[in-house]
Amino acid sequence: MIDCTLRDGEQAPGVVFTIDEKLQIATSLSRAGVNLLDAGFPAGGGEEIETLQELRRLGLNARIGVTARPFRSDVAAADKAMAQEVFLFMPTSDSRIEKTLGMTRERAVELFRDGAEDVVGRGMTLNVVFEDSTRADPRFLGHFVEQIAVSVPVTRVIIADTVGCARPDTMTSLIRDLRAALDPAVRICPHCHNDFGLASANTLAAVAAGAESVTCTVNGLGERAGNADLAEVAVGLRYLYGIEHSIDLVEMQRLSQLVERVSGVHTSFTKPVTGLNVFRHESGVHVDAMLKSVESYEFLPSSAVGRKTEFVLGKHSGSALIRYILDEPGAEAVDEDTVKSLLAMVKHKLTQSGKTEHERFYAQRQQFFADNLCGIDHAELARLMVDGQEPEAS
Repeated sequence: MIDCTLRDGEQAPGVVFTIDEKLQIATSLSRAGVNLLDAGFPAGGGEEIETLQELRRLGLNARIGVTARPFRSDVAAADKAMAQEVFLFMPTSDSRIEKTLGMTRERAVELFRDGAEDVVGRGMTLNVVFEDSTRADPRFLGHFVEQIAVSVPVTRVIIADTVGCARPDTMTSLIRDLRAALDPAVRICPHCHNDFGLASANTLAAVAAGAESVTCTVNGLGERAGNADLAEVAVGLRYLYGIEHSIDLVEMQRLSQLVERVSGVHTSFTKPVTGLNVFRHESGVHVDAMLKSVESYEFLPSSAVGRKTEFVLGKHSGSALIRYILDEPGAEAVDEDTVKSLLAMVKHKLTQSGKTEHERFYAQRQQFFADNLCGIDHAELARLMVDGQEPEAS
């Protein structure tokens, strides 16, 4: 299991981790059983290299990897950062190769091969990342992968669905074709983005088709709509596919809260596995069934991910929950009329209170976003150009 929170996660607009926060996240990920961290982009220099060096000195169980372009300067920076592994990436779609980089397919292959040889020559483990591969010409992608994998010792071939346009069926076909063509010793790994809400589904589909590694981020944090979520993929592998792995699922809740706190990116109440409401039940029919058997509406046991099943009194509650609460040890026995009366009182109170608190919270959140734009806006940049002043922290 490979986690990219420290690199891809921090690339989400407005997210900045301090060195101490990165060390804390890395330690928690390693403790949770993550095998390899895509921990940064050392070509950024300065603090990024210092942070990566500090990560190595922690002596974590997780190996420390970095992302680099196939340039000698990038590979040298990875070496200086004391990286154990390198995620060397190169675009593979014609749109990216020709329009963005302004080069030919042949030049792209040549450049990538040179970078790969440099990584291996410096004694670092090589993982080749084929960026935008789900939009690439399949024949060229196969040729590209073959050219690199046969010329240098590659540990992993990472197929990046960079714009999140893959579907589970297309991902399945792509991984099966690559698995059939590559040496069995080379591990195949998906790197999926969530632009269509399919990152975790595509990642699981890739594993079912023969991929042996996966990349994820905590809370799915990442650029645009984010990446495949670590908790979702980990529970999916174990509970839907029966595939065991090294991840301690009980740590998922603590990891989620840590990254939510330090990133400032808050997760949805309905986010699978770690969302607030995932193991909370209000509907009268559901609660009645859950009180008889927790398997009624929880295929994933709450305890498996460090959570508890909770019952909430609300507008849709039924008498079963009222009786359950009143039947607790030490409580006085009550008749059915009392149960109905209490239930009516609960619903009336909720109706009268309305949504005032929700609206107040929403307004406060919107004001926070307006007051705390991370980065420098265009007007501030124009002022700096005129005044020659240092930008103010935001």
